[in-house]
Amino acid sequence: MEIIDSILEVILPFEFINYEFMKNALIAIILISPIFAILGTMIVNNKMAFFSDALGHSALTGIALRKFNWNK
Repeated sequence: MEIIDSILEVILPFEFINYEFMKNALIAIILISPIFAILGTMIVNNKMAFFSDALGHSALTGIALRKFNWNK
């Protein structure tokens, strides 16, 4: 992990890279992005884009309802 940290510090001269959680988040994004790209292509090829769109919108609705203050 130290090798990856030193590479990130050389490649990205930004201040946010000094935080450990930001390094972990960046590594996670780099690893997950190709998987999601392949999955997204498969969803569109199988004409399931409407289903994935509905799933995403329902998840966002759930988050919005969770953040809403019901005790007014």
